[in-house]
Amino acid sequence: MLRYLKISNFAIIDEIDVEFREGFNVLTGETGAGKSILIGALGLILGAKASQDFIRSGADEATVEALFEINEASVLPEDLKTDFKDSGELVISRRIQQNGRSRCSINGRLTSLSALENVGSSLVTVFGQHESHVLLNPDEHIEILDRSSNLGGRRLTVEQLFNVVRTAKGDLNSAKQKFLDLEAEAAEHDSMIQELAGSNLKVGEEDDLLQERDILRKASQIREKAYEAYQRLYSKSGSVISTLAEIKKWIQALVALHPGTSNLLENFEASVYQLEDIALELRNFTENTHDDPLRLEQIEERLALLRKLRKKYGGDIELLLEKLETLSVQANTLMDAQRILKDSEKRAEQAQHDFLAQARILSQERRKAAQSLEAAMRQELSDLAMKDAQFSVLFKDIPDLKSGPKGLEDVEFYLTSNPGEAARPLAKIASGGELSRVMLALKALEIDSTGQASTLVFDEVDAGIGGHTALAVGERLARVAKRQQTICITHLHQIAARADHHIAVRKFVKSGRTSLEATSIVQEERIAELTRMLGASDNAEPIRDHMRSLVNKAGKGS
Repeated sequence: MLRYLKISNFAIIDEIDVEFREGFNVLTGETGAGKSILIGALGLILGAKASQDFIRSGADEATVEALFEINEASVLPEDLKTDFKDSGELVISRRIQQNGRSRCSINGRLTSLSALENVGSSLVTVFGQHESHVLLNPDEHIEILDRSSNLGGRRLTVEQLFNVVRTAKGDLNSAKQKFLDLEAEAAEHDSMIQELAGSNLKVGEEDDLLQERDILRKASQIREKAYEAYQRLYSKSGSVISTLAEIKKWIQALVALHPGTSNLLENFEASVYQLEDIALELRNFTENTHDDPLRLEQIEERLALLRKLRKKYGGDIELLLEKLETLSVQANTLMDAQRILKDSEKRAEQAQHDFLAQARILSQERRKAAQSLEAAMRQELSDLAMKDAQFSVLFKDIPDLKSGPKGLEDVEFYLTSNPGEAARPLAKIASGGELSRVMLALKALEIDSTGQASTLVFDEVDAGIGGHTALAVGERLARVAKRQQTICITHLHQIAARADHHIAVRKFVKSGRTSLEATSIVQEERIAELTRMLGASDNAEPIRDHMRSLVNKAGKGS
């Protein structure tokens, strides 16, 4: 509960202290007196955006401080609960500097703006003048229904599952595109893979074939030269080997005469053995070298194929084999991509199934909640001087494939203001007074269902209403204030008369400077303020009596 608001050098405010109490607090004053300035200062405590324009002319900085009474049931971050455990109080302050920056603190400890906003949202909820215009946007109706019916948990689950679906579909699309790209690439190279793989290429094969072809082409000459060399070396009469046999005898005789020459004989015999081996190789060439036109034709065909492949795909045989290996790896990658695609399809299908299951449950709960909301709104609107009004919630189903984070339907509120009239969308209701009352009724139900922030601020939500309707609105606000502290800025005496605590706001000029004061008023001061709000003069005693009557009735709880 907000207890005190202290403001220094903010806008036209020099320095001001405002005390708030339990129950229904109203702020009244002439148009332009500065009531909304107080709410703007409170907004800074709640984390609103700051500007150096807020600083009073001639001052170095603006300061706003607020004292809140906290109880154990208050929903606050765990690290703050120890701060008020003993005192039961929480002091929030914010200083706006000339450079536009601000310093925030909670119970004297510096804190971030986001933390301040988080804490502020749990302490105060502000319903501004624009709130009724939210009703003109059908997209907001589903939000109102979910909040007022405590469907936030289910809604959050649906949103999270939808995000899972969106991620899964994104992964599926990526996997599908990758598979298609690899598939197209594989199709483009399929013929190359088949041709290269079917050619059974080997490194160095072409050189071997060229050498073999050259031998086959010269087979006759090779055989002829080998035969002649063999004959002269070994077989022919008077050959080298037979001559060497004679020489061997002379060397043996030499060794017998001179034992020191035995190494000559050993070396000679080794040389003869080598020559005999050479002779045998020459004989093999003579016997095994033949003309083979068929083999030569095969070699020519193979060489022609190799030349064709090198010309077609570029590079030598070794490079072609590297290409074949690369393309084979890509083929395996395509198989992996296909497996990933199937897995992605399964995950996307499962995610969609899980999302739709929870979304259908949310749809069922929304329809039940809509019936309860319609019944509750009939009572609320009746209490707000719209006894014949019929509030209805219409659903428009969304196909599964077009569903979103909000679920499987759109929601729009309709209203029948008077008997015999057709229900019309709220967006087509021209009466600002009706919109204000519908908004107040919805907010009251939302407050009842959520048990939200301990302090409620209504900033001129009574725009466009008057007369008996204003009395009904005042009564409704007073009932809300019995459960939660309520602060209301109003121009209507009917609402102000219901207050438990009345604060009058006025501007004044002192020493040539405009400033603002907020004074708690009671008894005759309050009667005078209510009379002024009606536009009557101070000495209009019948009207003052009427105001006393309104205040007395409010005090008796009527």
